[in-house]
Amino acid sequence: MAKLWTTSLKLFLLIILGACSNDHQWYQRVFSEEEKPLYAERLQKGSGYHYQGSPASDFHLLEALDLDPYNGDIWRELGTPRVKRGIADEMHYFYGKAVDLKPDPWAGFRGYLYLYFYRDYERAIADFNLQDSILGTVGNSQAQDHDYMRGIAYYGLKDYTKAQDYLSRYINRISADPGPEWVDVYAHLYRALAWEKLDQKAQALAELNQVLNLYPQLADGHYHKARLLLEKNQKSAAFKEMEAARKAFAEGFYHQRPYVEVLEQIYEEDLGANYKFDPIES
Repeated sequence: MAKLWTTSLKLFLLIILGACSNDHQWYQRVFSEEEKPLYAERLQKGSGYHYQGSPASDFHLLEALDLDPYNGDIWRELGTPRVKRGIADEMHYFYGKAVDLKPDPWAGFRGYLYLYFYRDYERAIADFNLQDSILGTVGNSQAQDHDYMRGIAYYGLKDYTKAQDYLSRYINRISADPGPEWVDVYAHLYRALAWEKLDQKAQALAELNQVLNLYPQLADGHYHKARLLLEKNQKSAAFKEMEAARKAFAEGFYHQRPYVEVLEQIYEEDLGANYKFDPIES
């Protein structure tokens, strides 16, 4: 037993001495210019293992910026959680840096935020135009076509003619390739509403029929169709559409987005007392 103890002690001392004899670099403090962007990218990716916007995630990203302050992706990654938390000034700062350094793709992404989160329609259009000028074609951001979003932005600016123009460009282009089934149904919805604003009620009704052909359960399509039918004194048909709208809305089938209210979003009260009309034709 004593011999075993002596042998174990000698082995332990040998391990300690061996460890002390090597110069281990557990934490690298100095990086070459070639190494800096590589390690910055690793730190950026490492931030994804932590909750977005958490101190741990921001620590990785700020360390990454210290190594490579010209990486637009890192600036954008710092901006994203600020958007979701409603910290507009910091979003504007971080996304501004991202767009300055890497306008493709971050100009289009910032335009998406200006459109949906801040309803700053003119800046949204400017950002879509900026990225498209770099691409030489119509781009998309956050899986949304720039012509489609430009159409919504012009609708928000109450320029319904330009809204029609850009929504039609989008619908026609996507219908040609890859096909009409790939068109976002809300492009038809906003084009219908733009027709109505331009006092083209027949075209608006026809467009709403197209909306409901594509998405029969959409409460918005039934609701807006009911309104227009009621204006034409077609009470029975309007009543059926409103009933369909109420049912679809109760099941959650209506136009909405996370974090923000969409333009012309409908609510339960829109489907309520104001439209308790007699279903019998007058």
